[in-house]
Amino acid sequence: MIKLIALDIDGTLLNDSGSIPQINKEFLKIAVEKYKIEIVLCTGRGASAFKITKDLNLPCSLISANGVYVFENPDFPPIIKNYLTERQKKVLIEFLDNNHFDIDYYIVLGYDQDFHMIYKKRTNHDNYFLNFVNGRKQFKPTYPAKKLLKFLEYPISHIGIVGKYEKLKEIKETLKTLETNCNIILYYASDNKEYGFLEVLSNDASKEKALLQFMNFKNVSSEELISIGDNFNDVGMFKISGISVAVANAPEEVKKAAKFVTSRTNNEGAVAEAIERFIIKRDE
Repeated sequence: MIKLIALDIDGTLLNDSGSIPQINKEFLKIAVEKYKIEIVLCTGRGASAFKITKDLNLPCSLISANGVYVFENPDFPPIIKNYLTERQKKVLIEFLDNNHFDIDYYIVLGYDQDFHMIYKKRTNHDNYFLNFVNGRKQFKPTYPAKKLLKFLEYPISHIGIVGKYEKLKEIKETLKTLETNCNIILYYASDNKEYGFLEVLSNDASKEKALLQFMNFKNVSSEELISIGDNFNDVGMFKISGISVAVANAPEEVKKAAKFVTSRTNNEGAVAEAIERFIIKRDE
């Protein structure tokens, strides 16, 4: 019997226009109200995830910033915070600040610092990165700085690098040589597969680790969990779920990691299809 739905946001719950298809809302409401199933949104988003919890208009929990935070109720402080350690912050930011990579990168401060995002000031920012920055400014303070090392005194949730996906693959391998014991996540940008996001987090932070912490808190077993996603940072969730579902628009590698694949894309109500198949019809 399913007790919990772990649901990715971008490319899964949302359509390509960034809104929740009405059919997804309707079927999630059935899952919550008729079948008493809980929802936890699991996302790489930080501050902007709170808007989605409001748009959903259903009781839900939230795992944000790829597992840095776990909110039982998004209206209250997180029950779990998985920040970078002092050594990890220093080694990584010093390395990025002192190496002249042709990349755009940023840090995000902790919950008590209101999720401020500070990005490295450059003369030739990529237009995709600037659009990302301008979008984030709608939610939380976002501003440039010449040196990011001066922010070491604050808790840092993660360090992010934005750029062409193929280049980020190379940078990921370089960061591994620093031996910081961090969790380094690379995934496609949901709105442009040519680009990607490379995020460096605490080794305790990932969607699956945070989800396991939340499941323990809620006393939910893997057999009682269904996870639905579309990207590489969702594969870990698939591995700990009794039922794992990749949506039709997911990359082939992600589809292969899931037990099931929907026939519908995120634009066509893939989440509704999964709920109908694995919750409603199983009850008939």
